Amino acid sequence: MVDKPKGNVEILVDRFFQWCKNTMEGLDKKTFHHRKTVNTFRGNHPRIAKTMVVTVCTLAIGLVIVGFAAPKTVTVKIDDSITITTTNYETTSLRVDTFIENHQIDYVSGQDAIDVDIYDNISNNMEIRITKAVDIPVTVDGETEVITILPTTVEEILKKLNVEVGENDIVEPALDKTLGKGDSLQVKRVIIEQIVEEEDTTFATKHVPDPNMVIGKTQVVQEGAVGRAQNTYTVVFVDGVETSKTLDETVVLTEKKDKIIAYGMNMKTGTPAGLKYKTKISGVRAVSYHFSGNPRGAFGLPCTYGTCAVDKKVIPLGSLIYVENYGYAIANDVGSGIKGNTIDLYMEDMRQCYKWGARKVNVYVID
Repeated sequence: MVDKPKGNVEILVDRFFQWCKNTMEGLDKKTFHHRKTVNTFRGNHPRIAKTMVVTVCTLAIGLVIVGFAAPKTVTVKIDDSITITTTNYETTSLRVDTFIENHQIDYVSGQDAIDVDIYDNISNNMEIRITKAVDIPVTVDGETEVITILPTTVEEILKKLNVEVGENDIVEPALDKTLGKGDSLQVKRVIIEQIVEEEDTTFATKHVPDPNMVIGKTQVVQEGAVGRAQNTYTVVFVDGVETSKTLDETVVLTEKKDKIIAYGMNMKTGTPAGLKYKTKISGVRAVSYHFSGNPRGAFGLPCTYGTCAVDKKVIPLGSLIYVENYGYAIANDVGSGIKGNTIDLYMEDMRQCYKWGARKVNVYVID
């Protein structure tokens, strides 16, 4: 075991003891030859001097011991990065290292930081500050390692661990954040790729009015056909897990064809024979309505003849319905005044509105 280096006080005490020893040895060797001296005192000078030296040394050593034995006040502040604990001690320890050992101070050499030299002498009203090292869980590439380190920034911890961070990688918390007790560090690897995929494009079914067709009649004008498209996506992976996928470009390889169904618009009284429907709603108040400019309804179609406004709690938007004496219509819009068994039927011009007015009819929900 390596001996602890001596402090200044210990060095002075050693020198004092050496002086006393050397003085005593010198007195033992010295011989006085005073022929004219009275016989009473002949040969007694060395003995008297030796006695005086012993007395002085004894008194000095006693004073030194009393001085060292006098208790001193020492204040210790321990910073664990969350709180600073301050404790006052009365001690007779001579040096910082023995003080820490005697009073079982929470200090780990080589790990914690202390603001005095460990071999400094203890002085009265001395203040010692200790900064505790903390445990920081660090997660990189899906693996977690706990390191013990003095509170420092995320950037310094990554340098210490030789962790390289890519341009797109996510570091939590930020690089300039100082980590302390209870904190953790995570580096998420981010990979951005462009992926090209071929996909089918589904067709829609559209209903179009045919003014020459008798109300109640429908006809498939165009069969639907699935198309094919080549889509280019930007895909983001975080630690190997896909987190986002953004469509950048679409190239149509095969055009899709929507299915188009024409329905008659020639106004005809009554209901066509053999009408197939899912739900019949009797006694519906149907009010004629006209929009100039044909704005789009809540469902997205222009508000023209063959569309209507409904209470979507009764008839869902987008439904194909048959209105007695009016014909087929798409539930295309809503309105604050349309509640329950009420619908607004859109007309192409005001003459149709005057002719229809408001009447009660049966409504058949087809699809």
